Amino acid sequence: MKAPAKAKPIDDIRSYIAALELNGELHRVTAEVDWKFELCHVSKVNEEQKGPALLYENVKGYDIPVFTSAFTTSRRLAIALEQDPSLSMSQLSKKWMELTTKTMVKPKFVKNPQVKENIIEGDAVDINMFPSPWFYPDDGGRFFVTSGFLVTEDPDTGWTNLGTYRAQVLGKNILGSQIIKGKHGDMHMKKYQERGELMPAAYVVGTDPVLFLAGSTLVSAQVDEYEVAGSLRGKPVEVFKSDLTGLTLPANAEIIAEGWIDPNELMGAGAPSANAPAITPATRARTIPSRCCASRASCIATSR
Repeated sequence: MKAPAKAKPIDDIRSYIAALELNGELHRVTAEVDWKFELCHVSKVNEEQKGPALLYENVKGYDIPVFTSAFTTSRRLAIALEQDPSLSMSQLSKKWMELTTKTMVKPKFVKNPQVKENIIEGDAVDINMFPSPWFYPDDGGRFFVTSGFLVTEDPDTGWTNLGTYRAQVLGKNILGSQIIKGKHGDMHMKKYQERGELMPAAYVVGTDPVLFLAGSTLVSAQVDEYEVAGSLRGKPVEVFKSDLTGLTLPANAEIIAEGWIDPNELMGAGAPSANAPAITPATRARTIPSRCCASRASCIATSR
């Protein structure tokens, strides 16, 4: 079977984009594209036609590119996992199980994480500085996270969870997610609710793709997705301890928005249409007023 073209090891979204381009799996969109409706429509049509991953380099009103269609084919999933691109989904699933049923690899704490190259704090935080797409006209608004994850921590055991919950922009510095009952993030939140405390939380955009993939799969409670990702890579994931919330966060992320969730507070939000422009039901979202936003220099946003 044909091996992928030789690329540097993947440890962040930039090295993944480079690997896709080396393997003919990336198209750079240089024409201006509007973040409102147009970007997502183009991505959806591209996905239906099994097109390449897209890097929008000229998003209207922004100088931050947006990366989409990262995992819409088995070939791109294989490249993300640094496996043979010709492997089928069944074969990739088997390889995943082989790697993740071995010894878990604990993350490595580092100093001076790249994601802290730019820091905005307090009232200066404005989520709208990032080109969050608006998917369909009847959706509730723009979505900051659709291919990222929410980091929370068990206050009793220190277990870190990466939950792939969408995050909608509900205000200048307010993000909202529907954390479904029974999910690991909900388990953590209930513990903070019982303690009468706010829950530290961080939304993460643009990382090593195995972190998103690990966060979107079913793992047992008390299993740390950083360790799952480490087993997939065969090396530790680089992380750092947040000065603000104390959470363990990925050092090579593109963007991180941190704050605290009030377990007793809900706010109205609109759910994104999954496949087509249709009216979506209103939901009640858990909100996180962001008090700190960190990003890499010349950061890259991601979307589904």
